[in-house]
Amino acid sequence: MRKIFLVFISVCAFFLFYRCGDNTPSENKLKYEVVKYEKQSAGCDSLREDNCAKIKIEFPEITEYENETIKNKVNKSIENLFSSSGEDGAASIDFNSQMEIFINDYESFMKEFPDAFQSWFIERSGEVKFNKENIFSIDYMEYSYTGGAHPNTYVTFKNFLLTNGEEISLDEIISEDKQQELTKIAEAEFRKMKELSPDADLGQAGFWFENNKFYLNDNFLIGDSSLVFYYNNYEITAYAFGPTELTIPYSELKSIIDNKSVLYKLVK
Repeated sequence: MRKIFLVFISVCAFFLFYRCGDNTPSENKLKYEVVKYEKQSAGCDSLREDNCAKIKIEFPEITEYENETIKNKVNKSIENLFSSSGEDGAASIDFNSQMEIFINDYESFMKEFPDAFQSWFIERSGEVKFNKENIFSIDYMEYSYTGGAHPNTYVTFKNFLLTNGEEISLDEIISEDKQQELTKIAEAEFRKMKELSPDADLGQAGFWFENNKFYLNDNFLIGDSSLVFYYNNYEITAYAFGPTELTIPYSELKSIIDNKSVLYKLVK
């Protein structure tokens, strides 16, 4: 009987230790739903494909969270992003007015240029990409065409800290004194991805970094296992080469993450 009791205690101790040492990121206790807005011009009801304007906007909205003030703060930031052009940062207006203006602009254009034979569209969509350890991250993608040689695509990321509702800055991930080291790690990953040697000239390889020196932008996503930086079309190279998505595994960042970083629990 004594042996059975000792085995029982040992098993309990093992599972208690295992649970305490479990570093699996915990899900945030919130709920969200996708909000959708959509409108199209009268010409979209015809069989022609060159006489139509459509605008569609959909994004996540937090519906339940323990702190109402923080919930509203994050939702307002997301709403402002999707009710303005993420690319040019134009002032946000309410969604219905925005859609109405877009349709009216198209119809005015077609009256002025009836032989233009073109359709316009704007599609803005967002998804929750990360929702753990008090971090709530989303993406914003805009795909649009209002005339010109080709449609336009723009992507940006937003990461929110659910303890205060503020957007997370890069300084809250990597301390200022470690930023240069982060850039070195990122450049090594960039060159590996682009199949460039460590001493290859970036300008000659077709990239437009200022002073021909690699840099990180502030468009980043906090993910499950990596930090992702995104360079949009025309940002660092010609449109023909497309956007650049640079993924840096957390395993590469362990040496420069301290216990004040919002990523500390994820990386360590």
